[in-house]
Amino acid sequence: NARANQVAHRLLALGVRPDDRVAICVERGPAMIIGVLGILKSGAGYV
Repeated sequence: NARANQVAHRLLALGVRPDDRVAICVERGPAMIIGVLGILKSGAGYV
């Protein structure tokens, strides 16, 4: 949860806004879960 929050804060700092789409390209595993949760917590969607 803490790492997903870090991802979300970083995305927001980079200018990602709600309803934006963010691409994620990682193998299935913990990194993917953290990334997806971080994207969703930022209000964006993932592809």
